[in-house]
Amino acid sequence: MATKKITELTALTTAAAADVLAIVDTSGNTTNKITPNDMLASSNYVKFITGDYDGLTISTKTDANCDSGFTFVANSLTECAAVGDATNAFILPAATLGTLVVMRGTAQYDGGNNATFTTGAGDFFAVQTLNFPTQPDGGRVAPRIIGASPVATQSLGKISTFAGTHNTLTLSTTATNNQTNAGFELSFFCAEAGKWRIGFLGSELGTGVMNATFAGSAV
Repeated sequence: MATKKITELTALTTAAAADVLAIVDTSGNTTNKITPNDMLASSNYVKFITGDYDGLTISTKTDANCDSGFTFVANSLTECAAVGDATNAFILPAATLGTLVVMRGTAQYDGGNNATFTTGAGDFFAVQTLNFPTQPDGGRVAPRIIGASPVATQSLGKISTFAGTHNTLTLSTTATNNQTNAGFELSFFCAEAGKWRIGFLGSELGTGVMNATFAGSAV
């Protein structure tokens, strides 16, 4: 085959599992190959959208730890036994491309106080909308909701829209009826440097209506 630039090659519109991509290993300054499946398997994005957190580090926080506030560790799953009996202030790590942070609630988070999730200096939430369905059968786990750029206009229960200037997420631990029962997950993935996408897996309590506040703001 005559020498061609990659941009001159015929494009594929789909890739088979055995196909390979060229990739530069900057640590060894070599050009290698990788299959699409292996690339996806090594990506935190797959973990973000599926909830398969294999390979993440794990840590445990008590309610007292949450009441004191803390900074999440990059590429980690943090089990939090917070109950919402006090205001909780959490800080996200630097929004470095590919970073994933997951909080899993291990207690009934319905004490009525707010929890805030604030980005690091210079970081923000990506422009995105989350449309939370109401799940009337309390005790079930809701569908995983992923923030995306299309702006939802027909609510499934509650719509939350984030602007690119927002650096704080406020979540109310609404009493009795909410989606922050034990087992809920709140996740953050950096698909673009300096920007966090948001994922939420609800665990219903009572009527299964979404918490009264799940909103972004610029602070």
